[in-house]
This record gives sequence, structure tokens and C-alpha cells, in this order.
Amino acid sequence: MRNGGRVLAATMAALIGLNLVGAACVLAQAGRATGWTIEVNSEGPAGRPAVTRAHLTANDKLTRLELELTREVAISVSTMTEPDRVIVDLPEVDFRIASTVGQNGKGLIKAFRYGLFGPRQSRVVIDTDGPVHVRKARVETSGQTARLVIELAREAIRPAPDTPAVDAAPVLRPSKFEEPPPAVTLRKGKPVVVVDAGHGGVDPGAIGPDGLPEKDIVLSVARRLRNLLVRSGRYTVVMTRNRDMYISLEQRVRTSRRHGADLFISIHADSVAEESLAPHVRGGSIYTLSDRASNEEARRLADKENAADLLAGLESTADQEEDEVRDILIDLLRRETENFSADFSNLLTGELRKHIVLARDPQRSAAFQVLKQAETPSVLVELGYVSNPEDRKLLTSPAWQDKVAGAMLAAIDSFFARRAMGMVHAP
Repeated sequence: MRNGGRVLAATMAALIGLNLVGAACVLAQAGRATGWTIEVNSEGPAGRPAVTRAHLTANDKLTRLELELTREVAISVSTMTEPDRVIVDLPEVDFRIASTVGQNGKGLIKAFRYGLFGPRQSRVVIDTDGPVHVRKARVETSGQTARLVIELAREAIRPAPDTPAVDAAPVLRPSKFEEPPPAVTLRKGKPVVVVDAGHGGVDPGAIGPDGLPEKDIVLSVARRLRNLLVRSGRYTVVMTRNRDMYISLEQRVRTSRRHGADLFISIHADSVAEESLAPHVRGGSIYTLSDRASNEEARRLADKENAADLLAGLESTADQEEDEVRDILIDLLRRETENFSADFSNLLTGELRKHIVLARDPQRSAAFQVLKQAETPSVLVELGYVSNPEDRKLLTSPAWQDKVAGAMLAAIDSFFARRAMGMVHAP
């Protein structure tokens, strides 16, 4: 799909075009400061502000994050715990800095992420190494530019007279944002296939050594699959996201249920943090739902994927106790779909094996949140490891992505053909 290729090309070009400038900035407070600056000379589309530079400095008392903007915006700042984070909400802006910028923290900031969080709303999530006090949070203007300044301290610092700790200017007060309508290609009376590109927006997913985030790779593959499904004329196609925007796990499941999905496919890529292991771990895998993980790697991956909402700055929501009767009904529905999910996993594994390298024991199971759809056969596909050089080369190849999308289409065709013939029965 041409658009997917443009996404990857544009992302790689942005990464290559970064101008990395080392900087040591002395804060007003005492102590030696260290930090870095990353800047790009790029303007956002007319009418929308853009972030063009990130600057992080720290000394023994304060940690200061500055984001340069093409114009002033309203902000809303809050703190969260478990884990400790500072959340900055602002209107939709174009982040003209690489997704890797926030990986190397300083001082009280371990890392930070940013991106589109909802319709007309962007978000910056700052991970801190413990509870912090927001010493300053405001947008400062100078000439034609503006700076979003966040200053953090370990303990509350009494502000000097006439200097508010947090700017009292009007701020954006985001409520529960409106869920964007998913991209739907209607085919009346046809099976509904939901294609779920993992991560997005403020959540980049796994990031390889070259800086290319998982969210861009999986969106490109999802779009290619969508195009093949549409061209076949056999399906109604629903995309949980069709752009670089964060969609919560709950929203993804809700979209599937709202459209009465007959099949749900979540597309991801994995990574290995240990540098010594990264060159040796590669290959795709297919996951189905299970309360008990098939192995430790599956459990680890499910925990990581299920934490996506926390990483995006959403409140942790513990599983609510269900009514006993509802539990029984859900369990019956789930059993009815288990065989269908397993059958599609078998078909997809067979088709993918013809075109790509699969991991050893590629069919696995774990308690993935997005697969908890009692009424819909669902699988989560890990295409490979962005941390592995060989996999990463393939993951970013348009030709390889076309092969993967083609294999998925073949498995989908076989799956619905078998169901139409009654070749798969619920237990």
C-alpha cells in the first residue's frame, strides 16, 4: 500500500534529518546542570502549532523540560502515581521531533513520551523516578516562538513572592475525550473483520536501535491488510485506528463489539531489552487468549501490552467483580469462540510460515486485554522483533509487509470458508 510506504519513508527521513545538538544549560538554581537538546528545523501545517525542539536539563535541585512551540497553546498539568508520572495535556500539535527523543532522561525524569491522545488533543507523559512537585508549568512567549516549561523538584519549593508555582493562565481541561469513529469500509451482509494496529500517538510501542517505533510499522501493515480486504469485496473492514493516535485498550475492544466483529486481528512487533540477547531472538508469533500464559515469555509480553494504558497516562482500572450469572454467560460465550480462535491461529501460522520466519513454538497464549472478547474470535500477531537486525530489516520492507498482508488475507479467506462449510464447531 503506497500510503504505508510513505509513512515509513517519512518517519525514516525525519529520523535521519534530526540535528542533534549537545547542550549544557545552567538553571537559575545552584548546582551543576547536565542535559541535552534535540532540534529540528521543520514547521507544522499552517493553522496548527508544532513542537520543534526538546531541551532537558537537571541539577541537584530541579529538573527542567522545555518544548519549543511555533505558537502559544493552553495546557493542563497533573500528576499520577503507580507509576509516578506528570501528565501534560494540550491541544493537537505536530511533534516535529523523533519518537526516541524522550528515551534518555535526566535528573528526576526517567523518560517521556508524546503524541496524539484523542481527537484534537495531544499529550506528554513524563515518567519520574518517584513522587515530584511541579515547581512550574506554563507556556512562555518570546517574539514569534513559545516555550512549554515544566520544572520538577523532589519536594515542594516555596515560590518567591509574586511568582506562582504553577502558571494561573487559562488551561485546557480535558474531559473524557470523544472516541473517534473507526475507519470502516462497509460490505453489506459480509463478515466484519476488525484490524487493530497496536499502540499509536503518545504510545510508540517498541523502538528499535534505529529509532523507528513499532506503532508506525504495525500501522503500515494494518493499512496494507485493510486494502487487500477491501479489494476482495468479501468483507466489512473496521480499523481501530487509521492514523498516529492513541486508542485505549478498552476502546479497541469496544469498537470490535460495537461493529459485531466476526474476527479481530491485533498487529504488533516485539523487542528484547537485553543487548546480548537481541541479535539471537527473532521471528513472528501468534497469540490467543488464555487466563494462564503458555510460557514465561508469553506472560511477559501480555503484561507489557496490557500496561499500554498506564504508559499513555490513563488511570489504572482494576478488574471489576462480575455478577455470578453474567460470569457464567461470558464463560459460555468464550468457550464458543475458543475453537474459532484456535482454528484461525492454525491457519494464520500456516500461511505466515510460507513467507516469514516464525519463532520457535510460534502459537502461544496469554491474558491479553484486547483479546478478552467472549463473542469474537481474536488473535494478536507479533510480526517480529524490532531489536533484531534481521527482523528489523524485514519489518521496514514494503515488499515484506505486502507478503505478510497477503498471508493474513489467505488465512482470513480460509477461516470464513471453513466456517461456512461447518468445518469448525464450538465445543
